[in-house]
Amino acid sequence: MKVLLINPSFNLKKFGSFQRFMEPMPCIGLAYIAAVLEKNNIDVEIIDDFTSRLGEYGILNIIKEKKVDVVGISCLTPSAPGVFSLVKKIKEYNNNILTVLGNIHASIFSEDILSANEAVDIIVHGEGEYTMLEIVKVWEGNMDFANIDDISFKRDSQIIRTKPRAPLEDLDELPYPSWHLLPFRKYGLLPFADIDKPVLSISGSRGCPYGCIFCSLLHVSKKYRKRKAEKIVNEIDYLVNNFGVKQLGFVDPIFSLFKEDGLEFCEKMIKRGLNKKVIWICETRVDKVDKELLRAMAMAGCKRILYGIESGGQKEINNIKKNFSLDIAMQAIRNTKKEGIQSVGLFMLGLPGDTKESMRKTIRFAKEIDLDFAKFALTVPFPGSTLYQNLVSSGEFKRQDWENFLTFNSNSKDLVYIPGGLTAEELINMQQKAHFDFYLRPKIIFRHLFKIRTIRLKDLLLGFFSLILSYIKTKDK
Repeated sequence: MKVLLINPSFNLKKFGSFQRFMEPMPCIGLAYIAAVLEKNNIDVEIIDDFTSRLGEYGILNIIKEKKVDVVGISCLTPSAPGVFSLVKKIKEYNNNILTVLGNIHASIFSEDILSANEAVDIIVHGEGEYTMLEIVKVWEGNMDFANIDDISFKRDSQIIRTKPRAPLEDLDELPYPSWHLLPFRKYGLLPFADIDKPVLSISGSRGCPYGCIFCSLLHVSKKYRKRKAEKIVNEIDYLVNNFGVKQLGFVDPIFSLFKEDGLEFCEKMIKRGLNKKVIWICETRVDKVDKELLRAMAMAGCKRILYGIESGGQKEINNIKKNFSLDIAMQAIRNTKKEGIQSVGLFMLGLPGDTKESMRKTIRFAKEIDLDFAKFALTVPFPGSTLYQNLVSSGEFKRQDWENFLTFNSNSKDLVYIPGGLTAEELINMQQKAHFDFYLRPKIIFRHLFKIRTIRLKDLLLGFFSLILSYIKTKDK
């Protein structure tokens, strides 16, 4: 059997002036699936079309050339229309190729997708590593898909949803991701990684016990599972020695949920000397760090921390069930800076209840707490999130133009969510203003040019120039 896994691309032009900062990121999910298939002697390849930009024609050529039997495609909301088009083309070429979709969007809308798209054979729900392995084996042995847990498929016009599969308990039983099947030397984590490549991802845990209403990860699994610190450090050593990795980014939504786990990891990094060979970044909550943990992280090679702060207003933070105080956020950033770790604030504009003044307050807060980076995303009710469910249930939201479900969108007509009392133009202008006001300050420009030096000077200047132009254009409208 020949299996092809695909990470689809989508239209970067919709990002407008922000598309300059979009860079391919490591596809760790597909790399894990490929690793399990390879471990079981299944011939598998991966196309990361966000990086290769082959398009439908190029992908079809590879399918023909490689004589592929099974195609598995990751289907997130913005890429969904392109995925449906690609699957249709694949079936037109060879109807005997088994087409499998996975990831959040495909899982949520499995019945709609299977009903409307005859070209889609199977949809995977939940974590896909062992599900995909079973699908390939059943297809090869001409057996019954109904015996595979956590999938949906159509038989005689009837959609069958099999019983749920329990989340994988021992994450350390998974083989290391098959990075050799991907263009790993091209990956970055802009604007959050430094110049040196390669940059790869690593997973230390899965699941998140929190209930932020904007997060679609709630659909996957709230059950928190963690890897052993020793196993994570072993994998980092492997990546350094086998792939020449200079930087790593943890994909965990929270590093680390328990302080003692973070301290143990840092201790082992230092003991193995890996803190001198690789730098790493992570994302966590502001209420999950203290001076002791931050000091250990800095000594262990942590370069940068992403904090999901979301808003500069306590009422807005409470509304989205983020459940921390702004005072805690300020203290976390102060402590991070004291330990020499760079800080990234992740903010959202157009949250439920947001006004022009509350968004201005968010921008001011981002500047006042002296972050090194700030990212201001437009709020999007992604399928799988509580926000999406609430809006659909109340009848307030009926948008299904999935390609426009983007947190950076340059066209006011394409914005999918606009809180009451605001306009699409005001949201786009506020996003431009946020980045303009934050980054085009003398101390930030100086810091990025002479201290942080994350982006090459040419790209940095072009990025600043595009921000200025886009801001001027929005002010003229």
